[in-house]
Amino acid sequence: MEFQEVLDLLQSQDANERAYAAQLLGNHVDALDDEQYDAAKQALNNALIDPNPMVLMAAMQSLGRFNRSGLPQLEATDDNETELVAMVCQVCGKPEMLADAATCEYSNCPYK
Repeated sequence: MEFQEVLDLLQSQDANERAYAAQLLGNHVDALDDEQYDAAKQALNNALIDPNPMVLMAAMQSLGRFNRSGLPQLEATDDNETELVAMVCQVCGKPEMLADAATCEYSNCPYK
């Protein structure tokens, strides 16, 4: 399957096809050139608002494999220690930016 076909599949009406496309992008991230890498990363970021949880999870997992960076790596020193904080709801597991208190089905949602 060609790269553009995978990107197009992320726009499918079928959630199974969208999830499959998201998985493909993550599985083959190392084979992408820089332009494809950027396009794939943007497409997966867009998939983070997919209403289907299967697609959302596939996009999140694939984005975890996108770790190329043009930025220098920082080393922790006494002057710049940083604590990593999970950016997901501890109750439902949705990314924090997608946690919607108005529609959350959990009574103990910390965003309500």
